[in-house]
Amino acid sequence: MRLLVCVPWFAPARAFGGTVTVAVATVAGALDAGHEVTVATTDALDLHSRVPAGAPSEPPGARVIRFPNASHRLAATNAPLPRGLRRWLREYVRDYDAVLLFDVYSAQSVLAARAAKRAGVPYVLQALGTLPATPERGRVGVKRAFLALWGQRTVREAAACLYLSEIERKEYLAQGADPARLHDLPPPLELPGDGDGRAAVPTVLYLGQLHRIKRIDVLIEAFARVHQALPDARLKVAGPPSSHGEELRRQADRLGLGDSVEFTGLLTEEEKARELADAHVFALLSASEGLPVTPLEALSCGTPVVLSPGCGLPQIDGVAGIVCDGTATGAAEAISSLLNDPASARRLGEAGRGFAGRDARALGCDRESRRRGH
Repeated sequence: MRLLVCVPWFAPARAFGGTVTVAVATVAGALDAGHEVTVATTDALDLHSRVPAGAPSEPPGARVIRFPNASHRLAATNAPLPRGLRRWLREYVRDYDAVLLFDVYSAQSVLAARAAKRAGVPYVLQALGTLPATPERGRVGVKRAFLALWGQRTVREAAACLYLSEIERKEYLAQGADPARLHDLPPPLELPGDGDGRAAVPTVLYLGQLHRIKRIDVLIEAFARVHQALPDARLKVAGPPSSHGEELRRQADRLGLGDSVEFTGLLTEEEKARELADAHVFALLSASEGLPVTPLEALSCGTPVVLSPGCGLPQIDGVAGIVCDGTATGAAEAISSLLNDPASARRLGEAGRGFAGRDARALGCDRESRRRGH
């Protein structure tokens, strides 16, 4: 099969988070299955720069076509405007057997959906949890207008819509999706393997974009409380630089945390796997998560997690980590309980390996095991 994957950002643009992680894993899986894969994406690398011309394709074997953004400033704020994509799609989309869209709220998805429909090529929509226009994720009015003007048609005309949660399934239905075309399918993840052991000092890790919605400021406040009782504890904040990241640095300084908080910048895939395996606790206190990739990656390394309710993984509470109330006080108590009870942390971490599933058979847990009562 010849598959066309349309996604606003693609490797090496990992600064844009879980969408890129899932897209790369999907393409790798399709290639391994013997399919031909072309990726139509933009040239955005991070918030400040573009992918250099001649950058190698990733994963090997994929054909990656990068369309230059008309405005990198807009692309960096989740509004990519790829020049030449409409013309390319009009000419070549009929050469493919199917089109896979990762996104709803972009010109990329609208142009690809319309071109595929005109050419009689089926397309599949995987919104990766971003479809609901919730206040926590911001720009509610803009998203609702986009849905009314373009997004609802993209949903209605899709040959299949893949959802991650019951909330997302209901949102697809609210936007006019055919119930028979809705499929519960977790994203494929290339989960990291085991590391060489935990760090020498108690280490808490956050990994992701330095964005306000992630509520890293609450995590830093929580860590300050943990640090009072465990002065050798460390917090690592891993993510691409941003203006909000500078605010977080100043917050850590005001709280007198000094070298106890390390801002690592964007990590390579190898560095990410090592940090996830080294940490004693992975923490994410996000207000709202469409796609909770990094907690699953942490769990695959046997690292217990502390999450907020907004992460959308309530089933891990007491099984592979702790879902706290999302406040600094609640997060501090949860983190401290894991750091102060290594045996419990190990038990949760080991359970987390099965919870995540090394082959990502399910988002949250293995459905087959649940059916069997294991």
